[in-house]
Amino acid sequence: MLFVVTMVLSSILLSGLSKTDLETQRQKKTLATLAQAKQALIAWSVLQGDNGSGTYPRPGSLPCPDRYNLGTLNSGNASVSCSTAGGTSIGRLPWKSLGIEDLHDADGDLLWYAVSDNFRKATAGSFPAINSDTKGTLLLYAADGSTLLTGSGDELAAIVIAPGRPLTGQDPSGAPDAVTSYLDSGNGRNNASAGGPFIAGPARNAQGDTVVNDVVIGISARELMAAVEKRALREAEKALSTFATANGGKYPNPASASGANCAAAIPNVSSPTVCASDSTTCIGRLPEDSVSTFVASWFQQNGWGRVMTYAVNKNDAMDGSGSGCSTTLNVSGQNKHYVIIAPGTPHGAQTRPSTTLSSYLEDPGNVDAWNPDLNFVTPGTANTNSNDQLRSYP
Repeated sequence: MLFVVTMVLSSILLSGLSKTDLETQRQKKTLATLAQAKQALIAWSVLQGDNGSGTYPRPGSLPCPDRYNLGTLNSGNASVSCSTAGGTSIGRLPWKSLGIEDLHDADGDLLWYAVSDNFRKATAGSFPAINSDTKGTLLLYAADGSTLLTGSGDELAAIVIAPGRPLTGQDPSGAPDAVTSYLDSGNGRNNASAGGPFIAGPARNAQGDTVVNDVVIGISARELMAAVEKRALREAEKALSTFATANGGKYPNPASASGANCAAAIPNVSSPTVCASDSTTCIGRLPEDSVSTFVASWFQQNGWGRVMTYAVNKNDAMDGSGSGCSTTLNVSGQNKHYVIIAPGTPHGAQTRPSTTLSSYLEDPGNVDAWNPDLNFVTPGTANTNSNDQLRSYP
């Protein structure tokens, strides 16, 4: 009898462990799939812009969701347009357009995807610029529906959702193309809504019933633009190097921080304004007129020069007559010919465009740099929340 009882208890214990292990493996598979989708979206976004005035002339833009009926010829491709906020801003992940396999969660369902209005494909002929000033608009809440997971400056540019098993009332077989057949709502939040606010499952209601089993991963504007900024900074460094080669080793004077168009957004990349160099200054913004022939069109179209802080040693400037400018430019004590800083997306109380440097940079050693002393520090030296990226030469 003792032997039988022991065997039964052991069987129950092993069965429970197996279920736990199985659920853990399912969760790992879903999370790995979501991470793969996220990286594919960021990589695709960073590489946009080389087609000039085409569909996506803006690195940082994201593809439209797949709104085609499941199983049709175009299923898996990004919809042609998501120019109007609403239903076309949410759909399945456009895996064909991303050039990846058709990703599924642990339950065998295709992933779903929503994109912020600020990063989606815009109406033809009216593309607002995307650069470091562009903020996300999508919000994600914890399972309780009240705890905000996306604080100021970490709003999402996009969200990817693994739908999990159908809950009561959902019918994927009867309505295979309806968002509500897959994505859940509960505790005051709705994953089936194009604009959210979204909720991270699993979530239960007051009665203890599961109302959301969606697994969610977000792409914040902050992390997306950090990747795009690396490309923009490489473009700026290349342009300055080419400019110096063509001008006897001299670099362009910066544009004034408050110069014409230098503190303005670009509402249409098809007709950008120009933030021009100023011969009287050695610190300000990267001058769009000086680098125009040395950069790709997307750089100018999206106003990347005007969101970057740029300083040049007075002796290395084309017009070295900047009033009070220093002949010494350094980063953490190391002498430099020039410094460029990409500011990351605004967070906290930062508001852009602005003529105030603290609206762009975080480190105290850098936010006072719009004065002639030209002493910079490596971002993050005194502010661990800094999302700035600095490049210099040498």
